[in-house]
Amino acid sequence: MHSLIKWTIKHLPLFGLALIASLFFTSLTQASQNGSKAEHQSMQALYDMVLNHLKQKTDQKVHNATFDIMEFSDRLRLSRCQEPLELEDKAPGKIYGRMTFKLQCPNPEWKIFVTATVEGDLPVVISTKGILKQAVIQPGDVKRVFMPYQKVRRGALIDAERAVGMRAKRAIPPNTILTVRQLQPPYLVFEDNNVTIITRVGHIKVKSIGVALKNGVKNQQIPVRNLSSKKVVKGIVIAPNTVEVP
Repeated sequence: MHSLIKWTIKHLPLFGLALIASLFFTSLTQASQNGSKAEHQSMQALYDMVLNHLKQKTDQKVHNATFDIMEFSDRLRLSRCQEPLELEDKAPGKIYGRMTFKLQCPNPEWKIFVTATVEGDLPVVISTKGILKQAVIQPGDVKRVFMPYQKVRRGALIDAERAVGMRAKRAIPPNTILTVRQLQPPYLVFEDNNVTIITRVGHIKVKSIGVALKNGVKNQQIPVRNLSSKKVVKGIVIAPNTVEVP
C-alpha cells in the first residue's frame, strides 16, 4: 500500500502536487483562523451589551432616541471572557449626550472603555400663552411637548400638573419652557381676607376668626388680627384661609 502511494506521488504531474499542497495549507490556515476567533472576545458582544444598557437607561425618558457607539479598532484583540462581562456606567444619572462605560472581564482580567452619544427629544412643559407676573397658572396655560435635548434648560418641568396652581415669579412669554425657578407656590391666604385662627391649649383646639395682614403660602408665618381681641398674632399657614398659632 505504501509503495502504491509513493508510486502515485512520484508519478503525479507537477501541477497536481502543487494543488495538493495548496489545499493542505489552506486547510491549516482556516483551522488556525477559526481557533484564533474562538480564543478572542467577540466585539459584537461588547457593542450589544452597551446598546442594550442604553436602551434600558433611556426607555420612557428620551423620545426618538438614537445611539452612536464607538467603533472598535480592527486591531483590537481581547481574550475571550470565561465569565459574565461586567458593565460600569460612569454617569448613571445621565440620559443624553456623551457617556462613558467601562466593560470588564474578571477571567481573564481585562477592561476597555467605550464612549457613546445619545441623541433624542425630552419632555418639557411650555406656556401656551403669555402669563402675567404673580398670575396663578391654569391648566390651559401650559402643555407638555417634546424638544431636542440641546434646547432643554436645566430645571425644566416635565409634568404639566406640577405647574398648574403655581404662581409666576415674573411675566412668561408664550411658548416658553417652564423651569422651577420661574414658579412660586400658590397663596393659601390673602391679605385683608378673613381666616380661621387655630390655637391649641393642651389637647383642646380653639378656633377664632381673624383677618390676614399679609398674603401667605403654605407653612409661611404671617401676621393676623384676631377680630375678637383685636390683637395681632403670628400664625403659620396650614390650609386655605387657615392659620395656626403655635
